[in-house]
Amino acid sequence: MRRSYPLYGNILAFLRTRMLGAVLMPALIGAALAARRGSFRWPPFVLILVGLAAAELLNLFGSDYRMLRNPERGEPRLPGNPVLPPERLPVSRIPLVLAPIALVGLAVLLYFTIKVGIGVLVFLLAAALIGALYVFSPFRYAFLYTALIPPLISGGVYLAMTGELEGLAFAAGAPITLISLAVIVGYRVMYGQTGPERRRSRAVVLALYCLAGIIVVVYVAAGVYPRAGLAAAVPIAAFLWPVGIVTDRERKDPVAATALGVLMHTSTCLVVAATLWLG
Repeated sequence: MRRSYPLYGNILAFLRTRMLGAVLMPALIGAALAARRGSFRWPPFVLILVGLAAAELLNLFGSDYRMLRNPERGEPRLPGNPVLPPERLPVSRIPLVLAPIALVGLAVLLYFTIKVGIGVLVFLLAAALIGALYVFSPFRYAFLYTALIPPLISGGVYLAMTGELEGLAFAAGAPITLISLAVIVGYRVMYGQTGPERRRSRAVVLALYCLAGIIVVVYVAAGVYPRAGLAAAVPIAAFLWPVGIVTDRERKDPVAATALGVLMHTSTCLVVAATLWLG
């Protein structure tokens, strides 16, 4: 991929594949809700993070394996993929890396299934199915289902820490789902289009970001978020303007717009988690 935006590329690579922001940030929301009811404990939370990291690394390495084995497919590749350069991890050895990672994830899954119940297993199987849709893309736009990961994680973490299935814990991740969806539509759909199709996709991307901010406000009014939760609209508003400028000026390289969207995702998760924890 052409690296027109090295700073944005480095930030995006760090958040995606070093910080594993797609799964670890929504986990903070579920942990914050558990803390509000006095059920937060560090040992199980760290174990949850290990399991989530294993699941995300399976997705990332699995995606690398598929793309490196089939370069003719021409799928978009963001900074951070491959997770390790081929000279350090040849494509033929990726399955050897996947096996121990899968065992770690399975061990965490079994632990929480025994401790909390079958509900955790159902939740994680749903997340695994979404991950498979992302890696293998068996039908058109299958990758969009990845946007459902944030509420699954926030609700699943709450379930793992409290033993209770709580709809509010899943709903708390809804604004993050819209941000995730906007990011995915941007780099997987919009940047593969031109002319009127691209303009329509850009309008959808910006509308999804705006809707995420609106839901934050609605959630505060409805009591889903505390009043301090209005602060979560700040990073959405702050990054929306530069996203609009970049998507208008840069028509080919998705790195800058995607990095801004991921920064919005990360910062919004952090603010939501902090306001729920302290709220």
